[in-house]
Amino acid sequence: MLLVNKNITVVGMGLTGIASANFLVSKKARVTLIDSKPRSKLEKDFRSLNSQIRTLFECSEIPLNSELIVLSPGVNINSPFLVKANKQGVPVISEIELASRFTQTPIIAVTGTNGKSTVTTLIGDILKQAGKRVVVGGNLGRPFIDLLRVENVDYFVLEISTFQLEGIKSFRPHIAIILNITPDHLDRHKNFKEYSDLKGKISAFQTEEDTLILNKDDEHVLKQAIHSKAKKVFFSMTQKVAKGTFLEGNFITSSFNEKEKHFLSVDGLRPPLKFQIENILGAVAVTSLLNVTKDDVANVATNFKGLDHRIELVRTVHGVDFVNDSKGTNVGALHKSLENFSRPVILIAGGKDKGGDFQTLKIIFKKKVKHLVLIGETKDKFREILNGSFSYEDAESMEDAVERAMKKARSGDIVLLSPGCSSFDMFVDFNDRGNQFKEIVSRL
Repeated sequence: MLLVNKNITVVGMGLTGIASANFLVSKKARVTLIDSKPRSKLEKDFRSLNSQIRTLFECSEIPLNSELIVLSPGVNINSPFLVKANKQGVPVISEIELASRFTQTPIIAVTGTNGKSTVTTLIGDILKQAGKRVVVGGNLGRPFIDLLRVENVDYFVLEISTFQLEGIKSFRPHIAIILNITPDHLDRHKNFKEYSDLKGKISAFQTEEDTLILNKDDEHVLKQAIHSKAKKVFFSMTQKVAKGTFLEGNFITSSFNEKEKHFLSVDGLRPPLKFQIENILGAVAVTSLLNVTKDDVANVATNFKGLDHRIELVRTVHGVDFVNDSKGTNVGALHKSLENFSRPVILIAGGKDKGGDFQTLKIIFKKKVKHLVLIGETKDKFREILNGSFSYEDAESMEDAVERAMKKARSGDIVLLSPGCSSFDMFVDFNDRGNQFKEIVSRL
């Protein structure tokens, strides 16, 4: 792809936008970087910005001379100014599409509603343990475009979101995996079908030489396999699969070429992964295709400490376990988080609504939740659904929520922060929300 003297507009001045703009300048393109926010809200990211890049602030119009538009993930491809530019013949692509055009290195792409970061990290760790030269990024950590600077790479392992998949035209992973699909980001996507189909788009440009790995237990995931040309591999918590991975008793088991192999027992796992067996199955399905050994998987899985804000055991106080799952930003994530626990849960939930259907939580709340502490904008929505049939109360801050939860908890209980909503009504982001929870718990 020739970029010399090409007029290119990059939309969004976050980490991905700046990395894209710098890359394009390195290829001798003429780059304009725009953002709808004022300069005062963005300057912290500018230190790494090449001086040759023109910047436009509080801008939602594409320069008239633009020949290509590259989007950051936070920018909606259906924004009117982008739709207008596209109608005028200016191609609009995502950053992952741009990056993929400049590498021949095999890509392992991980998508799904929940568990992406954990699975991406596990795949990367297992492959590194097996001696592969791997770099990990995408929606997790460094943007894909920035990873291209690393030399002598065997595999790129990328976490991929629907926001990134909106703008692909030829992005082709060697191995793609869809972990699960439950409603999310319906404040951005038109409906659940559009969201689901975007997840399936990860396989849109795969060929018969590539592999698509699917969650056998998720009907919405399986629907995305219909039009894929790639070879199909499956993973399952509930049933044996002919090609892929499954749970057999207490063993993570793989089946390839009519040979079954026990990789490891779930009994030897640390608490974070004991609650995420499905994620291990997905990671092992991917790495099994790349000839890793049983010992490679076991060494990583048994020592994996988990990621911050993902079913993270913070502290035990008077026999009560405080668990931080601030990354649980949608209804499906909250549901999965609760499924992991057999002990009574005092749940802290709520935040900014993403269009999720809270009605689906009623049954699991009655099974798993001893008491509910509500925070954020969605308090009323939760109350409407529960309709007085459940033990709950409101809290005005995270500190108030933790104190109320502690008063209700008894030894052996779990106090779980798993909001089921985004954080932007009360916090900077999910990291801020989780860190506040951890700091407050540390003082109990």
